[in-house]
Amino acid sequence: MAYHDRDTTVVETRRSSGAGWFVAGALVVALIAGGFFYTQGFFHDDDVSIELSLPDLNTKTITKPLQDG
Repeated sequence: MAYHDRDTTVVETRRSSGAGWFVAGALVVALIAGGFFYTQGFFHDDDVSIELSLPDLNTKTITKPLQDG
């Protein structure tokens, strides 16, 4: 007969997290999708225009804001 130690407890530990693999997989999919859209010209829209208009600062008088009280 074989000897069996009944006082021995086997504990399995997991060092990797399922959520970490999910996030890593999501990042890989996002990179692949972004590269595909980039190569198809999705991000090369020439209709984009950015305009910056500043207030007229060439006034000769300095105004002081009104204070309460």
